[in-house]
Amino acid sequence: MKKTNEKGITLITLVITVIILLILASVGITSGKQTIDMAKYNQFKSELTTIQTKINEFDPKDNIGQQLSSSQEAILNIKEVSDIIYKGKTEEEKTQIKNGFTYVNSYTMQNQLGLEGINRDYLINTKYRYVVSCEGIEYNGTTYYMINQIDNGLYNVNYNNKNSETGSFELNSQKIGNQWKITVSNIQHDGYVSNWQVKYKLAGDETWKSTENLEFYVSEAGYYIVKVVHGDEINLGTKQIDITEWDKWDRPNLSHNFIIKCRKIEKYKIQN
Repeated sequence: MKKTNEKGITLITLVITVIILLILASVGITSGKQTIDMAKYNQFKSELTTIQTKINEFDPKDNIGQQLSSSQEAILNIKEVSDIIYKGKTEEEKTQIKNGFTYVNSYTMQNQLGLEGINRDYLINTKYRYVVSCEGIEYNGTTYYMINQIDNGLYNVNYNNKNSETGSFELNSQKIGNQWKITVSNIQHDGYVSNWQVKYKLAGDETWKSTENLEFYVSEAGYYIVKVVHGDEINLGTKQIDITEWDKWDRPNLSHNFIIKCRKIEKYKIQN
């Protein structure tokens, strides 16, 4: 009876050991796959950046590549691509953009552009500076085709004008307890940008504060200057928002006109 129990215990121990080994193996496989996927994505991003940099400097009058086939034209209609290259364009402009693309393989990259180590084929529009991967790469649930999709990525020269205010946005505020929530909304821009940076400061201050969120909180009332940017490449301009504390003026015996006058005086003092 004792031997039977020992065999039973040994069998249970073996089963548990096998289960633990299987769990460790699956974790190792998952971790290894994630590492490989990240390496492929980084290699793709590096390759795409190299080509985009070259095309940004390329004379659009020079010919490169071959005419697109019907299957290659279909790549331009993929949502991730068309949302970028056709955004805000008329039908005539869309046709011009499509006709401006050529197919460029790795051999042409090396011989006409002097780029070595390029492993993929691309569709390139030298006039609009668009570079589109023919296959794309999937990473973390998103398929990437263009540098414009990549956070903090290099932009083609159509959108790389750091001194221009090429868009607009709206501001609103809401008092929550002893703080105010300022929200940036309705951002309008011709480019494809998924991550904006908000910079803000009180009128009269010299130092800008910044946040990656389109909603942020401030604890001090006053007139805030807010601007929305993407790195040094894009600046959508600045706006002011008045979150002067209403409570000190919001009394039943004060007329609306008097409140407005007081707020104007306060704004003048801050600005001067």
